[in-house]
Amino acid sequence: RSDGRLVSTAVSPYPTILQNYVSKTSWDDAVRLCRFVKDGALWASLAAMATAAKELNTAEIAYAAINETEKVEYISYIKDISNKAARNAEMSLFCKQTGEAEGTLLQGGLVYRAIRLNIDLFRWNRALELAVKHKTHVDTVLAFRQKYLQDFGLEESDNLFTQYSKEIAVDWTTIQNKINMELENERGK
Repeated sequence: RSDGRLVSTAVSPYPTILQNYVSKTSWDDAVRLCRFVKDGALWASLAAMATAAKELNTAEIAYAAINETEKVEYISYIKDISNKAARNAEMSLFCKQTGEAEGTLLQGGLVYRAIRLNIDLFRWNRALELAVKHKTHVDTVLAFRQKYLQDFGLEESDNLFTQYSKEIAVDWTTIQNKINMELENERGK
């Protein structure tokens, strides 16, 4: 204080202990500590650290302890993905690293999934750019863009989409067949 008096305060030792467990990747000990202390802030810290380290089991336990049901469900969904590149990309998305997620998918040869990621994030130009570059699913991007515009009663304002729409026909049956084929190929990887 400015008048020279000392102020005493208590500081919990548990965050430091938790940090030490995490730095040693002793996830079971970290969970045990949080269960012992029963503090929401400590559980939230563990959830964030486990997520950053891509330790799905610990993150799932920690998010469940703080009643983050949607995150627990998403982690469960990620754990069920059999393809490693797709699983890593979903984890990057969970950590809000969309560029890394796209790069992981492309590096893993999952071009459709990378295109679909951009469609789902409404990054239409990037989705079209990837489709044109890889010479696949241009009709898929156009179809989803048209559906999006129709759902919101909007007109196409992007010249690039207008140009490709004139050149490429959109057939939902063909598109669905291509998507199903891509998903089958992905399961085989």
